[in-house]
Amino acid sequence: LRKAALSTAGLVIAFHVPAGRRAAQAAEAAAPAAKLPPANAFLRVGSDDTVTVLLAHSEMGQGIWTSLPMLIAEELDADWSTVRVEHAPAAPVYAHTAFGAQLTGGSTTTWSEFDRYRQVGAIARALLVQAAAQRLGVDPAACRTENGAVIAGAQRLRYGELALDAATLPRPASVALKDPKDWKVIGQPTRRLDTPEKINGAAVFGLDVRFDGLLTAVVARSPAFGGKVKSFDASAALAVPGVRKVVQVPSGIAVVADHFWAAQQGREVLKVDWDLGRGASLDTGAMLAEFRKLATADGKVAASAGDAPGTLAKAGKVVEVEYVAPYLAHAPMEPLNATVRIGADGCDIWTGTQMQTMEQVTAAAITGLKPEQVRIHTTFLGGGFGRRATPSCDWVSEAVHVAKAAGTAVKTVWSREDDVRGGYYRPMVVHRIRAALGGDGLPQGWDHTVVCQSVLAGSPFEAMIPKNGVDPASVEGAADSPYLK
Repeated sequence: LRKAALSTAGLVIAFHVPAGRRAAQAAEAAAPAAKLPPANAFLRVGSDDTVTVLLAHSEMGQGIWTSLPMLIAEELDADWSTVRVEHAPAAPVYAHTAFGAQLTGGSTTTWSEFDRYRQVGAIARALLVQAAAQRLGVDPAACRTENGAVIAGAQRLRYGELALDAATLPRPASVALKDPKDWKVIGQPTRRLDTPEKINGAAVFGLDVRFDGLLTAVVARSPAFGGKVKSFDASAALAVPGVRKVVQVPSGIAVVADHFWAAQQGREVLKVDWDLGRGASLDTGAMLAEFRKLATADGKVAASAGDAPGTLAKAGKVVEVEYVAPYLAHAPMEPLNATVRIGADGCDIWTGTQMQTMEQVTAAAITGLKPEQVRIHTTFLGGGFGRRATPSCDWVSEAVHVAKAAGTAVKTVWSREDDVRGGYYRPMVVHRIRAALGGDGLPQGWDHTVVCQSVLAGSPFEAMIPKNGVDPASVEGAADSPYLK
């Protein structure tokens, strides 16, 4: 980088997508803002006045359980005390408006949904107004909305009273969104909708999922990345009270038990002979030395402006600085876990995931089912930070393999130690910066080299890497610096 000088009967703006419409609605979801979204997938208004918003994204502490409903509530003129929230199921209609797959990441949720969720609220409001106008025998233009009701003169109808009638009306061809100067919800301090249930314990995270017959598993994985099982002896593990089965899966050996403690104790005495493979010879110090050497060589140019080499050559003072970021575990507060139940009619997965589409496709491949037969039940996420958005869907695919091998419903749990030792890490990065300073001490030009692994290469979004071969996610904040303008 170079630079010089709850649902009761009512208006169902709720999820029901016939199979034949999935592809078309996926295209709708990714369409420009000018095309209205299929509002029935994102909102339902109950006859009890409840307004339930379905989140296309995952709540992992960042606050979208509140911010996305605020967008709908603004245009709907909803009574905020009646707003409820649910995670949406996995379906093409919920595809990210920019990435084309249902996912949460990159701090993109609110801006990507800003138009779509407001349009959903506006569509619902238009239908409710039309229903009220027909019932009262007035022109829709004579109606206004306020705090969950349609008002025409001295007459007032609650949204719940109008929901059934509104559900029978055709969707409007267009809607007008409010002028920002008229916003009453967006931009205002708002109490988070998920706070009460997280305080009283009602919130359901992946680890909270329980039902009759559910077993728990932990997996013994290779001490080195890429290692494989040569052989194992399960006799001692099977002798632990509560251990039901010991099964081999692609990632290692799973100990399946009545509860986590039994599974953990069984794994402690499990005997596994590993072929550690090439991963056993990896050395962080050697890798850092290689990165530092690469930082002094020429590489692909992500961005350039002016004549940095010439400016540096003529500078009276050149400052050279190196910054190193080590491999770091994401360490979300809630350890990784996924509950899987495979049946004749499909596969159910309860987990806190950032990539519903990928989990669905991956599980379908493992089970031999169709993607639409894999039902993802997104729970609250006890932190994510990208760890729950891996291209290989590692912990969910592992859990599917465990349930398939065990022949029963199983919750596969990673301990904190498991995740820190064997999870995906934020990549190691070396930055080498040479800056030419003028007499005033301010930079006149600089040369910035970034050495790190690609974030997008090998992922479902590899196609986003431009022709110059530079992963934009790996140079974000540098290649798009305003000082390069």
